[in-house]
Amino acid sequence: MKPIVFPGNCPRLAPREAKYSVRWRDGRQVVALMYRVNQAEYEILSTDRHPELIRMVNTVKEHFADNSSGAFYINEWRQVLVPVIGQRDYYYAGEYMGNLEFDFEGKKLSGRPVSPDGVPLKPGDCWEGPHPGIPYKLMAGGRDIYFKVKVSSTRIRTVRLSGFVGPEAAKEMASRVRAIRDERGGRFYVNEWRAMFTPVSTAGSIAYIYIGQLEEGAPWFPKPIVNATND
Repeated sequence: MKPIVFPGNCPRLAPREAKYSVRWRDGRQVVALMYRVNQAEYEILSTDRHPELIRMVNTVKEHFADNSSGAFYINEWRQVLVPVIGQRDYYYAGEYMGNLEFDFEGKKLSGRPVSPDGVPLKPGDCWEGPHPGIPYKLMAGGRDIYFKVKVSSTRIRTVRLSGFVGPEAAKEMASRVRAIRDERGGRFYVNEWRAMFTPVSTAGSIAYIYIGQLEEGAPWFPKPIVNATND
């Protein structure tokens, strides 16, 4: 079956630590991520507990090439998005409800909004978890949220939250991000746990800060509808 083009927000030029990947480890494929330990170090974490997710990603990759493995993303609706080298589009691999967890120094790391010791985070707390997520941007002035879609090789569309929920509801949601990022705006991420976090420059380095949880029913972009007949 031909892979389905994903019509929603697709990360472009994302940092390496902002994505998952399928990799080979000890002769078998695993789900991996780059975990930033500090400003000078990162570690490749992996888990072999998700063979179905690996199969989903590889089904897309292998359609376009003879090899499997490579980067993928999971958005806030648990939709798996797969970029392919040489292809402009990202492809939909299905929805995955399994929870990715990684062993690190005797603790479990995941995208859940908790500390490494399992204590629930509050907005403004340091985000010590992994960084994979889907990027959005707070608009300068802090009154709206947007992302961009590459419609063709020569056209890019800006998609604003206010276009779906109205300016007042968009302003309300944007205020949660603005409380952490301020009115200059900037990038933040939403992961598969619907946790929101953002990189903030502090004392010449980058720290990630927890913004809050994207609750069900919150004023947000609609779930992308995947059309099995799209080209």
